[in-house]
Amino acid sequence: MSQDSPAIAPAAHEDTWREIEDVVQEVTRQSRAAVPADRFFTGLLESSVRTLAATGGAVWLRQPEGLRLEYQVNLVRTGLVTGPDADDVLHVEQRSQQHQRLLDRISRQTATHAVSPQSGTTSAANADGLPENPTDFLLLFCPVIVDDRVLGILEIFQRSNVSPGAVQGFLRFLAALAELAADYLRNSQLRELQDRATLWSQFEQFTERVHEGLDVDQIAASIANDGRQLIGCDRVTVAVRKGSRFPVRAVSGLDSIDRRSNVLRAAQDLIRRVVVTREPFWYQDSADEDHAQPHVDIAPQLADSVHRYLDESPARLLAVFPLLPASTATDGEQVSNRTRGRDEAPVGAILIERFEGAGTSGLTRHRSEVVARQSASALKNALEHSSLPFLPALRLVGRIGWHLRLRQLPGTLLVLGTLIGAMVAMFVVPADFTVEGLGELQPAIRRGVFAASDGVVAALGPALSADATTVLAGETLVELSNTDLDLELTRVLGEIRTARESLSTKVVERLNVDDSDPKWESQLEKLSAEEKELEVSISSLEAQLKVLRQQQADLILTSPIAGQILTWEAARILESRPVRRGDRLVEVADIAGPWVLEIRVPDQNIGYVNDARREVKPDLDVSFILATDPKTTWYGTVKEVASETRSYGDAGPTVLVTVEIDRGEIPLNQLRPGATVIPHIHTGQRPIGFVWFHELIHTVRTRLLF
Repeated sequence: MSQDSPAIAPAAHEDTWREIEDVVQEVTRQSRAAVPADRFFTGLLESSVRTLAATGGAVWLRQPEGLRLEYQVNLVRTGLVTGPDADDVLHVEQRSQQHQRLLDRISRQTATHAVSPQSGTTSAANADGLPENPTDFLLLFCPVIVDDRVLGILEIFQRSNVSPGAVQGFLRFLAALAELAADYLRNSQLRELQDRATLWSQFEQFTERVHEGLDVDQIAASIANDGRQLIGCDRVTVAVRKGSRFPVRAVSGLDSIDRRSNVLRAAQDLIRRVVVTREPFWYQDSADEDHAQPHVDIAPQLADSVHRYLDESPARLLAVFPLLPASTATDGEQVSNRTRGRDEAPVGAILIERFEGAGTSGLTRHRSEVVARQSASALKNALEHSSLPFLPALRLVGRIGWHLRLRQLPGTLLVLGTLIGAMVAMFVVPADFTVEGLGELQPAIRRGVFAASDGVVAALGPALSADATTVLAGETLVELSNTDLDLELTRVLGEIRTARESLSTKVVERLNVDDSDPKWESQLEKLSAEEKELEVSISSLEAQLKVLRQQQADLILTSPIAGQILTWEAARILESRPVRRGDRLVEVADIAGPWVLEIRVPDQNIGYVNDARREVKPDLDVSFILATDPKTTWYGTVKEVASETRSYGDAGPTVLVTVEIDRGEIPLNQLRPGATVIPHIHTGQRPIGFVWFHELIHTVRTRLLF
């Protein structure tokens, strides 16, 4: 692009314009997107330098203190900044000051400029009235203008041997990029304003929530949950002062907290130590700090508590803010931050955690400080309110006073009259008092068939083997076998047979004693004694045989009464089953005879039944309905109340009450042994309040008053 360069071929010219269009389109796309400023300006500057084949470039943005270099490419090669091998630091500093004056002059203008190299070296300004250019490069300046204000300058360090026509083309290209940069800054300002408006709206909502009540637990829960969303962290823990301690009252995302957990104990210890300092504590894992300043060393008095808590929590960012109430001066003006809260004890503290990346730590800290200030004020008001003496009584008086106003007085009197009338009615108005229980229909005559000895079921009677439902009195139901009994019976029979043979032998020997033998008398006496001994042994064995015969007969179990077998699937249950003495094998009932209603009354209510039997009548009336036919009500009278209490399934301790009924009134298809019944034992009349709340009265007497 020098003045003596040959003409550019048409193809190369098209490639150049195509490259310029691509650069402009890419910068346009990024200017409209929400990309970070460093990414946008770095891409813009690199594209400009590359497209213009320049040596370097820089982007200067206006800050409160003036123009400041934000991004640069190859600025060291221009001689305006010192490099690692620079040896003429003084001259570099002078050139930098001259260049800064040039920038200040251009920043007060809105036009693009091209400043020749080494211009104005002998005078204070060049022909355009600008300060001198201390570099050997052609400087191309293009202001970035937003709302008639120069917010930045795009500067390109171009070679000095370019033609004036090329310079004008460069300036037009830079002007287009500067307009796109202005669009980006304008969009960034708009997004910042929108984010700020959203943030202040969130602050306003948070403030309303934490100040809408005076209940300490409610405010602590609101700080934890709403504060977590506002700060943008993962968990917020709120501790409230209680005397000299700071127990945790709320954790974000939890309805209840386990005060015995290790993480909660470690949090309370850390909060207690930080509150003593009255200064916020901020810890950030260095692995998450991309461009933020590294965190400061942990104070020795906090190090152990911090490490103990981090052992229990996976926090990458940890902060504790003591909640210091804002003090006010005597003239009503708020005092400075340095003296804020120094004259009052902290009302609590908030512990902030983030488990993943630390994110924008500056914004998080700013929001945390705002949350801490609002939370301190809300908790202070709540604690002062809750510490008022006789607060419950004052609240009651306030409510009563509102109801006693002239406008509310008629309604109040009506409500009071209704309540008093209802309370009087509970003690005066009588009502039928009934006792309930678990009821079953059963035949009055029922007998169980029990095993008289140990054994194994050897055979079933015809009634069981044929699945018959009725049996006769004395009919065989079950035959048992007992191998031990059979063995004992065989042994006794053998011993009896042996003893009888021995007795016969002794009798023959006694009759054949020789009278001529001098010792015949002693032999005769001996044989007689042996005969007597054998006779006694035989008598004993025969008695044993009689007992064994009776035990063998007891192995055949018969029905004690005529009736119906109630045991369900008795044949399947009993076949080849080993049994022990006393086992209930079969139950037989006379279903053609009388029926009764068995009610298992809870032990705590049986006293009402016994009192009514003494005071009203022994045969109390009973009404009941069948579970299979709830439309019909049947009646009976109490026949007997058991004298013992037994546990009955899930019902617990119960007492059996037997009720006599008329089986002729109940249809035959409803008379089923064990049919469920819902009974009511009528025990007379009691006050309606007792009838309704007797269960509660019993609970109060046994659980609270005893």
